[in-house]
Amino acid sequence: MGATAKPSPELFTDGVAFAERTGKINYWQELLSLGLEPDNMSGGFFTEKSDILLNFVRRDPAYHIITFASDQYLNRFVAGRNTIYYLAEGDADPSLACNQLLAPDWHLVFEDTISKTLAMLKDIKDRRQAKS
Repeated sequence: MGATAKPSPELFTDGVAFAERTGKINYWQELLSLGLEPDNMSGGFFTEKSDILLNFVRRDPAYHIITFASDQYLNRFVAGRNTIYYLAEGDADPSLACNQLLAPDWHLVFEDTISKTLAMLKDIKDRRQAKS
């Protein structure tokens, strides 16, 4: 019997590159069209809905689950508390992972994300006030 090599994980620090490679679905409307209702604006599902996602990917193997836990994305399902799950339809290699906090410019990306989110929320608020 010989030794078997365990594939080493491919670690991304660029969240966009990871999302493109794995086919992470972030769009609320796309998930709704699949009969799924995410729990947050980025298309994530909380732990309570993990069974719904697991059943979905069993029925349609073109999709897989990404787990967000402990500040990193793992391109596979990992059961746990305080995790967020995403549906994906790209590269399902379970050794892929992403930890954006390891990027040297993570603070700039974080600041940009917060700014975009605040602008989106302001736009929604302004539309509601214009209707009143």
